[in-house]
Amino acid sequence: FRNQYDHDVSIWSPQGRLYQIEYAMEAVKQGAATVALKSNTHVVLCALKRAPSELSAHQKKIMFIDDHIGVSIAGLASDARILWYEKENNCNKKK
Repeated sequence: FRNQYDHDVSIWSPQGRLYQIEYAMEAVKQGAATVALKSNTHVVLCALKRAPSELSAHQKKIMFIDDHIGVSIAGLASDARILWYEKENNCNKKK
């Protein structure tokens, strides 16, 4: 539940807690594992594909920015999409 002390990262509760920091730490625990392996000739991106519940679909965790650039997402896909769009636009400008 939300209260008057969780609107800003700089507002301390009477118990000395920063709720926004606690929420961020819990969000990190919800992330999926990702691994990238590189050799002299190949790169492999792996991501754990899991759905938060049986009723929801999994989120895409590996995205391709260009023919030679891929990204594996460990956190929230919505946060990563912003970075993905920015990098994709940068690649398109350089073509």
